[in-house]
Amino acid sequence: MKTCPLCETAYPSNHTNCPTDGALLIESRQLEPGTVIRGKYRIERQLGRGGMGTVYLAEHILLGRQRALKFISSELSQDATFLRRFRREAQAATQLQHPNVVQVVDLDQSEDGSPYMAMEYVEGPDLRHALAAGALPVERALAIARGIAQGLGEAHAKGIIHRDVKPENILLAGGNGAPEIPKLLDFGIAAMKESTTAASRTHGLMLTPQYASPEQWKGMASELLDGRADLYALGGVLNEMLTGQTCFHSHSTEGWMYQHLQEQPQPPSQLRPELANWLGLDDLVLRLLAKDREQRPRDAADLVRMLDAVQNADPLARRRNVFETPATLMPERRATTFMPERRPTPPPFIPEHRATTFMPEPGPAPLVPEYSPTPSSRSRRTIWFAAAAALIVAALGIWLAVRSSNAKSATAQPVFTPAAGAYTEAQPVVISDTTPNAVIHYTVDGSTPTEASPTYFLPITSLPSGAVLSAMATAEGHTPSADITGVYHWGSTTQSAANGAAPAAGGSAYDQGKSAYDQGKSAYDKKQYGQARTLFAQACNGGEKNACNYLGSLYAEGQGGALDQGKAREVYQKGCELGNLRSCASLGTLYQDDGNSGEARKYFQKACSGGVACDLLHGMQ
Repeated sequence: MKTCPLCETAYPSNHTNCPTDGALLIESRQLEPGTVIRGKYRIERQLGRGGMGTVYLAEHILLGRQRALKFISSELSQDATFLRRFRREAQAATQLQHPNVVQVVDLDQSEDGSPYMAMEYVEGPDLRHALAAGALPVERALAIARGIAQGLGEAHAKGIIHRDVKPENILLAGGNGAPEIPKLLDFGIAAMKESTTAASRTHGLMLTPQYASPEQWKGMASELLDGRADLYALGGVLNEMLTGQTCFHSHSTEGWMYQHLQEQPQPPSQLRPELANWLGLDDLVLRLLAKDREQRPRDAADLVRMLDAVQNADPLARRRNVFETPATLMPERRATTFMPERRPTPPPFIPEHRATTFMPEPGPAPLVPEYSPTPSSRSRRTIWFAAAAALIVAALGIWLAVRSSNAKSATAQPVFTPAAGAYTEAQPVVISDTTPNAVIHYTVDGSTPTEASPTYFLPITSLPSGAVLSAMATAEGHTPSADITGVYHWGSTTQSAANGAAPAAGGSAYDQGKSAYDQGKSAYDKKQYGQARTLFAQACNGGEKNACNYLGSLYAEGQGGALDQGKAREVYQKGCELGNLRSCASLGTLYQDDGNSGEARKYFQKACSGGVACDLLHGMQ
């Protein structure tokens, strides 16, 4: 039996490479129940099999406790570089002791020299099993993300980066009435995947395509990666828990790479509308999935604070949060109270005058002598009432004055950097606002921006030439800002274009190609891939190099029509000849998938000469 180290699919022993991703398959060993390892562990049964090896449930003979033994595959066991890395990483993993991390308790070699690590046995499903039924309740998803973030924080503090956070590596302990505790698996294994041979990698990289961070796709050296790569992957997992699907979708490695490096994920609430009631949730997920790691939370502790700040804005849900008993209040979220640094929240204080709302119906009133106030007491009470009324009126006047003053203050108008105009090269556009805590909304199709328009988070890097960018801002306590609008042109432009004038009808083939490209890009952003194919084909034929790159991707992915690798290669070839370096890199990946390393290297070199996809070239060396 052989297993793919990437997708962990099992194949018969006569197979050499995985037909899905081309990775070199690894032989898996089999231990029979009752086998004793080093006189310490008795094998009970196999728990699972993956690309790195096989996991067994075993009993520690002297202690009588169950352990999970992970044996490294025979091929990797003969790799001296891997074994050194294995020992170093596993030793570091044994120092991790945290409720949200599956602890490594032993490191040894079996009688035949095969290295293995013994881990605590967690009786419970993994998160992938829980996601089989679809999206999770929001409270449960937040609690799982919080627990994993705390486990990552402990690891990052010790200089350990996981590098492969995914649902399959998150176990859910508890059940049968016990609080659910998420535990992160495979510290000490994920990092060692980088030392496997290049033949078993994806385009020179070792990663899980659905969750890997942009810096991992770029081939960033291991020593330069930091904990924010793990936070990106956790963002992908959180998105999947909330929506029931991954943030990106592709059928090929180059498709995954392009989307993680270039595409912006959808806010979760667009896929599950009720998530809009959870204040801060969309912003949190999109920050975790930022392409630039500087835009993500600073560290795991920062992420935990952001998770705790997410609130349900549904008034009915808020009423339940205050008045329901702890036994019925968000049971999944309370599972995190096992954390030593987090103490149980005391019962909410309910003022005495409101407590009567929830008291049983009162019985007959007791007999109390009737009270008749004297004239003097009535006079004193009248004076007090008059004074209190005066104070209330004064306070109300001050409040109305302040509110009126604030209402007159408008949010500052956003600013574009660089300013709208014509530029020889495409530029990332930054939108800023000087009003504290302002939220910026923008459009790129010339329509008037509203608070329902997309929210600005990161520099806009995919703005097509000729796009009409508009933005407005809002801030609490202020009226919305005035709109700002500008037109951007890249490449060969005229002064009229710089001034925002539309190109004359019947212009050159290049101008017509640019117009078709802009329309195609708009259709592509709306996921109207069939229409985008037609427009990009027109633009590519007119000499618009960026359109060729998009068109090649549509053919390679089978979006908007049939999947056609031959057509994709042809279109990428044209885009590369026109000077689009990303087309050169994509063409190289197609040749690499076909096993033509010579042609792949040629196009990777061409792309790298312009500073694009150099990691792909280095991965072949």
